[in-house]
Amino acid sequence: MSLRSMTGFGQASIRSEALLVKVEIRTVNHRFAEFSIRMPRELMSLEDSVRKCLSASIARGRADVYIAAETLSAEQGLVSADWALFEGLLQVEREALRRVRAPETAAERPAAWLMFPDVLRVERAPLDAGRVAPVLMEAVEGACAALVEMRAREGARLGADLRAKAAELSRIVEEMQARAPEIVTAYRDRLRKRIADFGVVVDDARLSAEVALFADRAAIDEELVRLYSHVEEFGRSLETGSPVGRRLDFIVQEMQRELNTIASKAQDLVVTKAVVDAKALVEQLREQVQNIE
Repeated sequence: MSLRSMTGFGQASIRSEALLVKVEIRTVNHRFAEFSIRMPRELMSLEDSVRKCLSASIARGRADVYIAAETLSAEQGLVSADWALFEGLLQVEREALRRVRAPETAAERPAAWLMFPDVLRVERAPLDAGRVAPVLMEAVEGACAALVEMRAREGARLGADLRAKAAELSRIVEEMQARAPEIVTAYRDRLRKRIADFGVVVDDARLSAEVALFADRAAIDEELVRLYSHVEEFGRSLETGSPVGRRLDFIVQEMQRELNTIASKAQDLVVTKAVVDAKALVEQLREQVQNIE
């Protein structure tokens, strides 16, 4: 399965002989799968079916779902009139014509007053959930398919960038592993130079003890092994595809923890610079995996 982004959009419209159903789905980042569904009140009995369909396509992310449905058959519409308002308008017009001494027959314009706001009301018959259900579910499935396709395209772009950054991070870790054995030697040379600069005489046993103590404090071999393992696991997890976002987020946290430990233990400029570069990459990974389903 490919990687999928958590952000996306999908829509579908299904028209039958008597119905038109439109569905739009917008998704954004979220720790879990959360659905907000807006649909006509007459169709609320179908909400559970809609949620099950969404759950089959969306494992993680917040989805805002908008559903609209309307009947298309003219005979199903109900037409009513406010006759009191209609007659009142005619009466007012007749009175106005009388005041200006115009012929009263000029007031006989019922068709015109029927177009006045609120005189005629056209109400569609309530939606029948049982009749709408098949069309509605077809529209939801179509919108989900479009959404998944869009999320997969964005996920492919994210995946390519994550793999490139993971490869660069792996290279930096290998540099630190190559440098690690030289840290103690470099410390010994610096210590000897400082002793010589101060003109102090220190016996070899004391010097060796100090170097051994430093070597124990500055040992980063285990942290580097774990860090490299995390980088490899990150790459393998990318290949498994979504849903894998939470797992990637956990691995990135472990990377950050190992780098913090290395930075505190390795008193070496080369390693310190490498840790800074690695932390910058890990932070970029952390931001990007927040958008992986």
